[in-house]
Amino acid sequence: MSNTRLFVARREHRLKQSDVAKKLNVSPQTYYRKEKGISDFTQREMIMLAKIFKCTLNELFWEEDNHAQ
Repeated sequence: MSNTRLFVARREHRLKQSDVAKKLNVSPQTYYRKEKGISDFTQREMIMLAKIFKCTLNELFWEEDNHAQ
């Protein structure tokens, strides 16, 4: 499953995958695989992404659409 919210956050911040990869200290290919859901982010990477995009981990990775209740 791809990380759609992560993709949207990255685009809203006008960052390329290679920009975020550099901030996480991973290769662009590794970041691509993680953003596409092929590989998993580590806990450290998830925390760093939340800081980069100024949001919570729930907002970025887990929180479901509140309108579906």
